[in-house]
Order: sequence, then structure tokens, then C-alpha cells
Amino acid sequence: MDENRIEITWYGTASVRIASGSSQLLIDPFFPFPDSRIKVAADAFADCRNILVSHGHYDHIGSIAEIAENDTAVYCTRAPYQSLLKKGVPKKNLRLIRAGSVFSVGNFRITAYQGKHIRMNACDCVRTLCSRRVIQNRRDLVGKVRKFTSCLEKKETLCYLIEIGGRRILILGSLALAEDTDYPKGADLAFFPYQGSDRLCDIAADIYGRLKPKAVLLTHFDDTFPPFSKNIDTSDFERYMKDRAPVYKLRHGGTLSI
Repeated sequence: MDENRIEITWYGTASVRIASGSSQLLIDPFFPFPDSRIKVAADAFADCRNILVSHGHYDHIGSIAEIAENDTAVYCTRAPYQSLLKKGVPKKNLRLIRAGSVFSVGNFRITAYQGKHIRMNACDCVRTLCSRRVIQNRRDLVGKVRKFTSCLEKKETLCYLIEIGGRRILILGSLALAEDTDYPKGADLAFFPYQGSDRLCDIAADIYGRLKPKAVLLTHFDDTFPPFSKNIDTSDFERYMKDRAPVYKLRHGGTLSI
């Protein structure tokens, strides 16, 4: 691989691989529910030994126990640290970090910023659980609910700035920003996780206005964990961004080179 080229592969939800030369990072890697139409090969993450966790929800950490090898390093805050221990990830594989942490992985320089999880309305959550879609897909529903409720975020969402070769990639842990945090402006690329509200276009437009990245990669807009997830129409935001900055929307397993 060209040492100056950064290749970004999106697997679904917030699961992304960033590779440059011999340096690689996995962000929130996962394997979908068996009944999902989205499939990830069992060996998709086999050659990457460094994992960044944005926050502790199940769809971000639930597969790490399956993915982690003996020499894998998992960087995360306290809540996912504890959840991963309970799921069988050895303590030696876990690296406890917090907002303000600065560290290097290969040629990547990584800075962690305090993030914020998008506000999930309690009524919307109840409405989802009682929806026809949930009832029609109730197979192993109790087991799925237990999986999701076993992994808590605890207001520990992080954003990451990844720097390599003069390029800057800003990864939002969720589609929200902490009010009292000074985030990097003008990143070469920003990841926008596009799910969790009925006001996504307005929220994303406001975040773009605050951060002004040169380009945006949409993630998390897919139906990876049915029946709790759903496919999101991103066209409103794409139209909003048409004359502002490029918006990339990859297919599952697709790669963007910058």
C-alpha cells in the first residue's frame, strides 16, 4: 500500500477500518445479528490488532470478544472496559483511556475528545419495542434485548482525531457534540453516525456548521441489528451538503481512498 494513501473500509453501523501503509485501526468492529441481511466475513478483522471503541453500546462492542486475538489492544473508557471484561476479553488486552488521552498506534497519532451520545427519546424507544416490525421479528427478542441492555454508554462517548501523513480524520462516536468541548475544525474527513433521531438532517447540518470538515463519511444509517435498527434515508442531508462539501456513502465492505 502507498504509505501516503489512507484507505477507509466501512463494514456497517459504526464499524470502520482505517489503514495506511502497515498501520491499521478498527473502530467499533462488529458481527451482525444472524438474521440481518448484512453479512461480515468471519475473518474480516483477522489481520488488525488495534481497536478503538467510541462508546459502550452493544452495537459498538458486542463482537469484540470474538474479534480480539491474543495480541489485540482495545482502547476504551471505563464503561466498555467493564462490559468487555464481563464478556471474556482478558484484562491484558484492554487499554483504559479517557477524554484528553493522546497516544500512538503505528503511524497514527490519536487524540480522544469528550463526545456526546445523540439523545434517544424514551417514548421513541418504547414505540420501537411495541412496533409491528418488532412483533413480526420477535424470534429471540428477549435474548437480543438482554444483549443490548447489558452494554451501557454511561455518558462516556468519545470522539477521536486521527492524524497521519498530514491528514486529519475526525470520528464522532455519535451524532452529537459536547457543549463545552473545543473540537478540531476543518478535518480532511469527518465520520457522521447517521441514526438515532427523527431530526437527523438538522442535527447533522448543525454539526457540519460547527466543524466544517472538508468531507463527510456517513455511517450507522443501516439496518444491522434488526429489529432495533432501521435503514435511514440520508437524502435530505446529502441535498443540504451538495454545494458545501463532498458526502461519501459506501456500500457494506466498500473502501474510500484519500
